Amino acid sequence: MAMLAVINPHNVSAQQLAQLHRYAGIGFLANLTNALILTLFLWSITDHIRLLLWLATVVAASGARLAYAHAHRRNVRGGLAGGNQSLMMLSLTAINGLVWGSTALFLHPALTEPYQLFLIFMLSITSAGALPLYIAAPATYLLYLSCVLVPMILVLLLGSDSVGYLMALMLVIFSGTLAITAWTMHHGLMESLHKYFGYQSLASVDGLTQLANRRTFDETYRDEWNRAARASLPLSVILIDIDNFKKYNDHYGHQEGDTCLREVANALGRCMRRSGDLVARYGGEEFVVVLYQMTGDEAARYAEQMREAVAGLGLVHERNEAGHVTISLGGATCIPHSRDNPDDLVRAADDALYRAKEAGRDQVCWKSILTT
Repeated sequence: MAMLAVINPHNVSAQQLAQLHRYAGIGFLANLTNALILTLFLWSITDHIRLLLWLATVVAASGARLAYAHAHRRNVRGGLAGGNQSLMMLSLTAINGLVWGSTALFLHPALTEPYQLFLIFMLSITSAGALPLYIAAPATYLLYLSCVLVPMILVLLLGSDSVGYLMALMLVIFSGTLAITAWTMHHGLMESLHKYFGYQSLASVDGLTQLANRRTFDETYRDEWNRAARASLPLSVILIDIDNFKKYNDHYGHQEGDTCLREVANALGRCMRRSGDLVARYGGEEFVVVLYQMTGDEAARYAEQMREAVAGLGLVHERNEAGHVTISLGGATCIPHSRDNPDDLVRAADDALYRAKEAGRDQVCWKSILTT
């Protein structure tokens, strides 16, 4: 059975946002450098107050964009990312673009032709230089590109000058080239992200059952243990074993054994009601379930539902006492403490599973809630 990569769209979106904010510092420096170059070049022929006000606006807008990027990264590290990220990002992008685009209205008309050409050149450089910063969000880049260049294109078209028409046409072609490049680079980035998360997903999934594998269980269990310890909330673990599975394999063959494992895995997976619940293949014919914030009584009922779900499959097993495939389940619950050993809870569930099998199989046994 081929392994299917299950990619969480949230992971891809989060990585896109991270990519968008990762180079905000470089963008700020590039923006400031371009603004200083333009200011110095026009200093001798343009009103100083007008230039300084524009430069201050560039610094303020770019600084706000940089501050937003830093705030986003802090929130992600603290687990607080949320809110309307897109609207804020679009607003700051539009403001930064319009600050540059405004030069077409209050600087361009007052300049002689050589200086006008230099202004157009600087706007083009600024637009092209921002492209690598926005490949994670090409639509956002198109907004920025439009805010920077469209005002100049309109001014050139309204100038009733053949040279102006030609320059406007060149800017339109230039803008189109940048837009196509942005989407092409974005496509390449998305392919890379999907491959990365696809490989990551395959590395965390058991190839036969498509459940989480042992490695994923180990990582998730430690995280859930620490989370429960911080919140002083119960954590339950259930170990599951297919009864007389070796006899099933010997009697029906390994291919049928694999089919049995998949059917049982699907039944267990269907029993998971909450998005945070984890069922994983523990090894061989054993499975494990981690239930965060669930008391022992609740988890025991959960385990009974799983036992009934597997029995309800009606998979014939002539070498099993019940005549069909059954499972034994052992569980344990505790409220973790930072000084406790997480392995103790798993061992307690394993002890309960042993008792369930010793008592005749096809049943649930529960370990007394551990005190800390």
